[in-house]
Amino acid sequence: MFTESAGCGKQRNAAGRGKRTGGCSGKCGGMGACATNTAHELAESLGRAVDARDRRLFQHSAVVADLSSRLSQAHGLTPRQAEMVHMAAHLHDVGKIGVPDAILHKPGPLSDAEWLVMRQHPSLGAEILAPVRVFCGRPGVCEIVMAHHERWDGSGYPHGLRGNAIPLGARIVAVADALSAMTEERPYRRSLTLDEAVAEVARCSGTHFDPCVVRDLLSLRGVLEGLLRTAAAEPCTGAAEGPSPLPQVCQALARGA
Repeated sequence: MFTESAGCGKQRNAAGRGKRTGGCSGKCGGMGACATNTAHELAESLGRAVDARDRRLFQHSAVVADLSSRLSQAHGLTPRQAEMVHMAAHLHDVGKIGVPDAILHKPGPLSDAEWLVMRQHPSLGAEILAPVRVFCGRPGVCEIVMAHHERWDGSGYPHGLRGNAIPLGARIVAVADALSAMTEERPYRRSLTLDEAVAEVARCSGTHFDPCVVRDLLSLRGVLEGLLRTAAAEPCTGAAEGPSPLPQVCQALARGA
């Protein structure tokens, strides 16, 4: 399992691998090369399937996965931990497969009822992935997908986790997802420049995002432009945001888009 070290230092492995959580069946041992490759291929394919449902999200999951990989390395995760985060990032929005098109593509604000449906996508994503053994474990892919909309200050969903109670992988994916989303065009707002998006993530440090992960992002500023170059989305017709307590552009992140 991932264990926090003091302050914003590097991470280390704890003794043992932790217990399975959240409906995953079967044993979750270490991944061999073949199993790892297969898992990555499955994760990438499912991520593409989600992106294909919403043309404005073209390449979004792949970009979030690449950013998460870089952040994992900057944070000092082991290769195995970084692989788990990378797979989870590809799959972070897989629960949107269960969100009706009328909600996912709605061009106006979501109603309260529609917003409640949209907020179920992290839990639904974890349920979809639960039968896959390689995605099990603590903190495995299922857990990261479940928690990627939790917020550092406890105002996120689905469980209102706070601080280090949020799996580290989910905190990493949250920052990567935010940066990617803010640099993508939306019908209800213009896309931000990379500098603007980085500044907005930094502004939300300590409230929405883990300050240590934000620090890692700032340390990668020199390579971010290249990583985000593939994020150029096609013209979008997506929905505007439903009710959200988040300020400014961070409102656009609550829906996971």
